Amino acid sequence: MVLPVDNPTKSYWIEAAKSSLRNFRSTVELPKETDVVIVGSGYTGATTAYWLHRFTERNHRQPCMLMLEARDICGGATGRNGGQLRPHAYSRYPKWSERFGPDGALEVIKHEMAHLSAFKELLNEEGIAEEACLKLGETFDAAMSEKAWTRLKHAYEIMLKDHGKEGDVIRDCRIIEDPQAAKSFTQMKGCIGAVVHAAGQVWPYKFVHALLRIVMEKARLNLQANTAVVAVSERDDNGWITVKTPRGDVRTRTVVHATNRWASHLLPEFGNLIFGGRGTLASIKALEGFIKHTGAQHWDHVVNNYHIQLPPPYNAIIVGGGKSLLVHDPHSYILNDSEDQQFVGIPEFYQSWPAADIIDWPGEIPTKLNRCVNEGGCWSGVMSSSIDEFPFIGAVPNNDGHFLAAGFTGHGMPRILLSTASIAPLILDSTGMKFTQPALVATYPPLPKPFKLTMRRLKQLQQVDAKAKYEAAVENDLESAKEAFCNDLRSRPKSS
Repeated sequence: MVLPVDNPTKSYWIEAAKSSLRNFRSTVELPKETDVVIVGSGYTGATTAYWLHRFTERNHRQPCMLMLEARDICGGATGRNGGQLRPHAYSRYPKWSERFGPDGALEVIKHEMAHLSAFKELLNEEGIAEEACLKLGETFDAAMSEKAWTRLKHAYEIMLKDHGKEGDVIRDCRIIEDPQAAKSFTQMKGCIGAVVHAAGQVWPYKFVHALLRIVMEKARLNLQANTAVVAVSERDDNGWITVKTPRGDVRTRTVVHATNRWASHLLPEFGNLIFGGRGTLASIKALEGFIKHTGAQHWDHVVNNYHIQLPPPYNAIIVGGGKSLLVHDPHSYILNDSEDQQFVGIPEFYQSWPAADIIDWPGEIPTKLNRCVNEGGCWSGVMSSSIDEFPFIGAVPNNDGHFLAAGFTGHGMPRILLSTASIAPLILDSTGMKFTQPALVATYPPLPKPFKLTMRRLKQLQQVDAKAKYEAAVENDLESAKEAFCNDLRSRPKSS
């Protein structure tokens, strides 16, 4: 049995939000029966519930939904991520076009880019854009080494060559080759060039809690915090699936597995397909509006930092990455679920980051975190890694009534919203309910082929040597650890 740790480090997103839904339970007892059980209350679970509501809001009867969360509501990856709504607009294009061809690569990119307008449309329609701190604009990939600049520039140029300047996505990308202009735009010391594209940012925890509040008000959602699912059955001859929890059993027609890294807890066939990995972030005190654009610094294909700044009254800079320090011990984050622990030396790394990396930073040295280290100033979080780097979206093969949306590989923000919209009709079909596609999703791209959960994909990936991939990832990161940019004063390993 694999479940998240009981006492994770405290995230700024969660602590500063002070949501009344944090440990919410709609009812004292669990219902005995329901139409749909959604396991997991993060971004995936919340948007699944939202779409089930929107697809059936014209019906005389909407589905009864029960959402079960092992810890507090949205206390997992969504409550611990970087807040960047940042598609891979070009950077993965060479790799994806080699695998799927130019059009196949573009299919994935368009699906990710569509999340920008989808977020804007949904949050404005529901009146929660300001509450969730949604902001759309431009982001950058800043090259901090010649190695990084060669990679980023190559990716941009290959995409430009294949699709031309008039392509739907490439119009939203541009390159800054002059180092001074790149420094000015990115505000990053040492930047030698940058690629810029459309992106956004959001307070992920507030977004999820707002959606859940809306669904509970308008539909039939029973929300239950601190209720781990310990087992699920197959569908019996009468069409029922039994969901077992320490608080009692529930019969349901369908189960949606929205647990990302934890999917194999209930679906063991994904044990070698979806893995855990630990990341880290911090919240830094800053002057209002100091950071002009969200962005990421790149030294090579492993070592990076990334950041956003929240709007007033919060103004905090959320910074993550810290890979120049972490790569010295890959075992501390690869296949590691210890989100109850801080990385040794990482709070000090983040405190040194603004003055060391941002041009004209006015703060003190070391910079102050927005909160005490263990009270939301710095935190760890577990994200998933998929063995082929793409999520698994769809009906679980040979498991009638079970649906999965998981394996987002630390890149769920520009993938999940429209992915869960694509499985809502499948879930409702499984319950025998009629539905109408809402106008909100009618114009958006379909689910990309690499995301689809099929028996063929499952069988092929189960033959991959997962241990060898893990060992290669460790060796790859240790190679980065030898680089000069991983051996400055702040990046050298710290003893515990």
